[in-house]
Amino acid sequence: MSGGPRTRWSDGTLHFAYTRIEELDAIASMLAKARVCEHVYFGPNTRAETRAFFLPLLEPMRASLACGSLPEVHVFTIRHGPGEDFVGECAVVPVAYAPGNFTIGYQLDEPWWRQGIGTRAGEFLVWYGFARLGAYRLNADCLASNLGSARILERCGFRREGLQRRHYRVRGEYRDQLLFGLLREELRPELEDVGARYGDALRVASRETSATG
Repeated sequence: MSGGPRTRWSDGTLHFAYTRIEELDAIASMLAKARVCEHVYFGPNTRAETRAFFLPLLEPMRASLACGSLPEVHVFTIRHGPGEDFVGECAVVPVAYAPGNFTIGYQLDEPWWRQGIGTRAGEFLVWYGFARLGAYRLNADCLASNLGSARILERCGFRREGLQRRHYRVRGEYRDQLLFGLLREELRPELEDVGARYGDALRVASRETSATG
């Protein structure tokens, strides 16, 4: 996108792009599945519920990109292969009243589990947060029962920082939540230039330089 923020990253096989409103049907189909929602605090969702959650995020994002500006919230669709099959979505969201502090999240459709794509999505979000957004800290969380997500976060360098007991009541049962954090200076060197895999030469800046605010 000439003169504005970059909107797409691809290594020829895995593709990340800012989510378009037209893609909400694919996201809604994913989040309507009981298996996909088994280890998260929401769902299965109706199509209306998914649209009600995502539209307030996507509409301002689309408007910012159309004006050539970087949006405040960054939601990406993940696609795979030459046919760009839908894989899932992921996001980097600012923490209120803490400039430079962001939370990441991701959701993959069931056919794409256990193929390493979750880890690649996590690495992309970590790189994007630190390199593109100048974050000084990234946060993530998952239900304590979501062992796969916890492993992905740890592979991406996140440290487990806490356990919130009975944080959610999910489908009639109390569930604990794990909290994770990653500071800019803790980023592993091999993740500093993840963007290069997707044709983006931007590296995470020197560890001595951090966002302030």
